[in-house]
Amino acid sequence: MDLNPASTHPHPRTLHPALYVMILLLVPVLPETAHAQGFTFYQHGACAMARGGATVAAPCQDGSAVFYNPAALAGLDGWSGSVGAVGVFSRGDFTSDRTRSTVEMDNAPRIAPHLYLGYGINDRLAVGLGVYAPYGFGTRWPADFEGAFVSFDSSLDALYVQPTIAYRVTDRVSLGAGLTVATSQVELNRHLDLSRQAVPGVGVSWAQLGIPPRTAFAEASLESDRATGLGGHVGLHARWSDRLQFGARFLTPVTLDYEGTASFTQLGTGITLPSQNPLGVPGGTPLDAVVAEAFSDGPLVRQPLTTQVTLPAQLAVGLGFKTRPGLTLTLDYQWVNWSTFDAVELEFERASLNQTLTQDYRDASVIRAGAEYEMADAWTVRGGYVYNQAASPPENVTPLVPEGERNHLTGGLGWEVSPGIHLEGAYHYLMQNDRRGRTVEPPGSGPATVELNDGLYTVGAHLIGFTLSVTR
Repeated sequence: MDLNPASTHPHPRTLHPALYVMILLLVPVLPETAHAQGFTFYQHGACAMARGGATVAAPCQDGSAVFYNPAALAGLDGWSGSVGAVGVFSRGDFTSDRTRSTVEMDNAPRIAPHLYLGYGINDRLAVGLGVYAPYGFGTRWPADFEGAFVSFDSSLDALYVQPTIAYRVTDRVSLGAGLTVATSQVELNRHLDLSRQAVPGVGVSWAQLGIPPRTAFAEASLESDRATGLGGHVGLHARWSDRLQFGARFLTPVTLDYEGTASFTQLGTGITLPSQNPLGVPGGTPLDAVVAEAFSDGPLVRQPLTTQVTLPAQLAVGLGFKTRPGLTLTLDYQWVNWSTFDAVELEFERASLNQTLTQDYRDASVIRAGAEYEMADAWTVRGGYVYNQAASPPENVTPLVPEGERNHLTGGLGWEVSPGIHLEGAYHYLMQNDRRGRTVEPPGSGPATVELNDGLYTVGAHLIGFTLSVTR
């Protein structure tokens, strides 16, 4: 398919009534964005999703070029718009070396919406607007999971709004650029291990007094307000011949400064203190009564906190080749600058609680291949394959984001309901290689090591997407 046909506008174009309906449909969905499984989310239109996202050189004709290649909007004829959503049905479990038991994730299905509007001002200049969610995760484990001291219910969502302009420089080359306005929110829920805490006024840890490891005495809930950051998105599209196209795009990083609240809830340990204990309290005193002061007049009171996260840059280049009438093959390479996600600094009002969550992610590559065949009778069939490297190093695979090397299979159908109205459907199967990881934080402030890995994470997902597009 080609989004860059020569066009003229002999008559003013009016906005199709269906485009208004699209906007109204999306509004109630927006707050539900996001917590899509995995940190990178690339399914921003059912057509592109069915092709494995391999669309940089040959974007779909549904306005999703705002994300997949802003330059490909140039040459748009009149109004276009699309609205849709992708349902993410993820699964996962952890098998412990220590207990030999397997615990399953409690993830609920998630919905990630997308919306695109475009208008061709003339045969060279076009403008557009896109709303999409390129990053996000949501992982939920049972509260009694042994990894709850790292995380048992945490999420990050990021919604981008991108106004875009594209211009055809020559008959074969187009450029595009957009401003990305990102809004995001994070939440982290975890248990606190009493054995790792210092005993007030004694100078030793509770572990040194015989408290066993993994003794949960508090639930910490860290929740941010919505943060806003700015970035940019640029693209290049070139039609080398009637059969061969090239595309490239670069999405800049966005730094988000979060402000939020930390709250702490005491959990019962059921432990009583022996006689002649170093705290000087009578034998048989409940340990919970001793630590309760920390929640009322100590460090574990409700308090403000701040943190910062940089959502990484993306670079993608691709080729599109029309092998014969109706059949287009696409191949993309994508690079994600994950090394910017090296550490998350949690800064509390009570500085004694400050913590650095070391991530040490690595830059990662993705290969995408897609195919599209336009059949008779208004139907189009699509398929794709994706391979991506793991971003997290072996020592930092945790319950927070237990990601790894992945293979993906995709497919879908497009149907021209009537002239100018298309309905697209897609299915995406995510297969992640099993990966060893940990359920505990490193001791003290030291770095994590693979020696801390204490089990096997298994993760997979099914995604189903639909997009309705209208051109006028």
